[in-house]
Amino acid sequence: MNATAEPPSKGSDAAASTAPSDREIDAALLGRAANGDTRAFRELVERHQRRANSVAYGLVRNAEDAREVVQEAFIRVFRHRAEFAGQASFSTWLYRIVVNLSIDLLRKRSPGRAVEFDESIDTDGAPDELVPRREGVDPFATLDRKRLIEAMHAALEQLPPYHRAVILLRELEGLSYEEMAIALDVSKGTIMSRLFHARRKMQKLLKEQLGDEVPDVQESEP
Repeated sequence: MNATAEPPSKGSDAAASTAPSDREIDAALLGRAANGDTRAFRELVERHQRRANSVAYGLVRNAEDAREVVQEAFIRVFRHRAEFAGQASFSTWLYRIVVNLSIDLLRKRSPGRAVEFDESIDTDGAPDELVPRREGVDPFATLDRKRLIEAMHAALEQLPPYHRAVILLRELEGLSYEEMAIALDVSKGTIMSRLFHARRKMQKLLKEQLGDEVPDVQESEP
């Protein structure tokens, strides 16, 4: 005799629909940290340290400098944890701190001058996530990964910091235009303009190194 199939349980679907989002988890951890819970703050660091390091490295182009930027960013988060108003996600707030600290460091490298890119490329300890992947699709899937990463590092090195920042936050971290505007403290229109020009520059630089294997840039709405 065939066993009668059990009806699907509604409990799991209900649990999934009521599960807290990453933003809610971060807000709860930050609230606990503001009340003196150091374990909650350590958990926040563990949740965001790798991605913060990826953004910092993409901007400062040096592994040790990136670690120092991220360490200082979390120190500032800890100092001001009770002041976070919650109008943006914790990650967006953290990115804003990381980007500002990275830009400050680049300016210190070139005092009295406009920020310029560093000619040296430190790939030791560089995050593998610098290869952009959006919406689950890797547009560079047919390229040799080592070759692509080397070309991506070299291309990022030649972009000005404000173009590096939008490439990293959009292509690497997947932020929306609105989130990027908050993180970089500029208008959404400025973000769209910077991203358009940054993608065009990036594509040109990659084509110079990799030829026609590089796909054309596809613009998309956030």
